[in-house]
Amino acid sequence: MPHLSLVPPQPKQPLSLLAPEFQPLLSTFNDLTRDIHAASVPIQELNFLEKRIVVSIDDVDLIARRFAHEIRSQSSKTQDGMTRHSVQIRGVYVSWFSLVMEQDQ
Repeated sequence: MPHLSLVPPQPKQPLSLLAPEFQPLLSTFNDLTRDIHAASVPIQELNFLEKRIVVSIDDVDLIARRFAHEIRSQSSKTQDGMTRHSVQIRGVYVSWFSLVMEQDQ
């Protein structure tokens, strides 16, 4: 019977400026940023290393209408009383935050 060896995953290498995937990713990120601005949605935060653009929860309907045909996935992660909701557009995460609603006992 083979034995199981648990090895921690290797840390992800930072994206190098010389890496072949850097230029297309930067171009996609910048194009989506411009398109979000053109849709009159203010951007709260840009994080290129995480491939993440953060917008206000108040602008989610506008994002959904403008980019509905490009949304590929949706996820939510709750931590410390806040939920980060994300959709993926063109391989970039567009995220917004909401407060966690406590349920009545």
